[in-house]
Amino acid sequence: MKKLHYLSFSFIAICLLLTPTFVLAKEGEDTMVKENSKLERFTGIVKEVVNKEDNVILTVETEQKEPIVTVFTITNETLLYNSGTAKEIEKKEFVKGQRIEAYYDKTKARTMIYPAQISPELIIAHDGKNVGFTKVGVFDEELTSEDNQLKLNLSKETLVVNKDGESIDQKNLVGNELIVFYKTSTRSIPAQTIPNKVVVLEEKDASNFMKFSGTIKEVSKNNKEVTLTVETNEKEPQISILVLNKDVIALNSASTKAISIDSFKKGMKIDAYYDKNKPMILIYPPRISPEIIVAHEEKSGLVKVSKFDKQFVSLDKELKLQITNKTELVDEKGKKISKNDLTNKELIVFYSSPKNNQKLTTPSKIIALEYIEPVQKELNKIIENDHLIQNGVKMIPIREVAQYLGYEVMSHPKRNSVYLKLGNSSLSITRGELKYGYNRSIREFQETPVLHNKKTYVSEDILEILVPES
Repeated sequence: MKKLHYLSFSFIAICLLLTPTFVLAKEGEDTMVKENSKLERFTGIVKEVVNKEDNVILTVETEQKEPIVTVFTITNETLLYNSGTAKEIEKKEFVKGQRIEAYYDKTKARTMIYPAQISPELIIAHDGKNVGFTKVGVFDEELTSEDNQLKLNLSKETLVVNKDGESIDQKNLVGNELIVFYKTSTRSIPAQTIPNKVVVLEEKDASNFMKFSGTIKEVSKNNKEVTLTVETNEKEPQISILVLNKDVIALNSASTKAISIDSFKKGMKIDAYYDKNKPMILIYPPRISPEIIVAHEEKSGLVKVSKFDKQFVSLDKELKLQITNKTELVDEKGKKISKNDLTNKELIVFYSSPKNNQKLTTPSKIIALEYIEPVQKELNKIIENDHLIQNGVKMIPIREVAQYLGYEVMSHPKRNSVYLKLGNSSLSITRGELKYGYNRSIREFQETPVLHNKKTYVSEDILEILVPES
């Protein structure tokens, strides 16, 4: 990727002292010191445009002595904007010689070939007629980008929309991935601007969980599970079947303590929280295995399950926590933790109703949850039930693991090898050899793959490739 040329700190400092007013930035100027986005950026000049029936292919070259070439495939899913007009454009509007910025998910697996071939999430096109600038990144409560390069001063004229073009509230900008369109900025640190348009690329979920509240109408027990039939308290009540097992976090809102799943009785009011990312069977009444269930008594306190920002404001802006020495802080296993351990965790908060209708409350107890994606959680179960230890290294069944993750698995008994393929990603593994092929590169296992009970087992470090971090 082209190495971007930045203004030196001393030069910016001098400009800050001499020029505190707004100035017009130069076309192509880039003042970002580091990316604060999950999107990787590639800037260059379009050298070739190929229009196909369903997509457009751009060959783009960086502007440097030894240019790097990348091929971008634009599909109907790619967001396309003009930096000057801040308007969406059509994929067939790209022309040879145009300067573009392409943004693609840095966590997405790619084939190790040159030139790289990428389907970007976003492309911003520049032209000579409409001067304009963009910033893609995450912004904090002060509307300052997390890399401290740009601060937003919103006006009534600033258009705030989601990626579908629908108007949204400005409060939804905090903590989310944004595209900021602006014409001028101050020469300060951070630079300040009044944007003409802000597009929210991805809104952070306030919680990983969906909430279901109601009254227990029926209780049954079977095979170490408790099944609750729960009805909502509405004019047209909805019914859900909740299946409680040993993994559920069951709590009493009054005592704030963990309770047994056998404690739930007919007539009891409950709140159940289940992972919104977990696949659901489309039947009625829905049958749900919740991750959290809270039992309420007559004099119960309030409970909120949510993500919170660095100032301990819930991401839905409904509650702000004032944590004191009297607030009990524990993890989901009941182990005491510190305030610092709450960062980037989903929290179960026990509190009393805030006074004077304010959002500020001093919670009596906070439980910090270690959220695990449903795919990873199921994968953990597969490995827990089938693994072996070799020279102190955990070995996992590669076929079962890879197939669960969607890979096509092919065995070659005569070669003692296994071949995995998913999209553009492929792996070639040979039993008895430390080295294995990953796309066009050679990697090395922590321990040599082995055959055991007619299954191939490899060291669990393979998961770093099979399950890339998001």
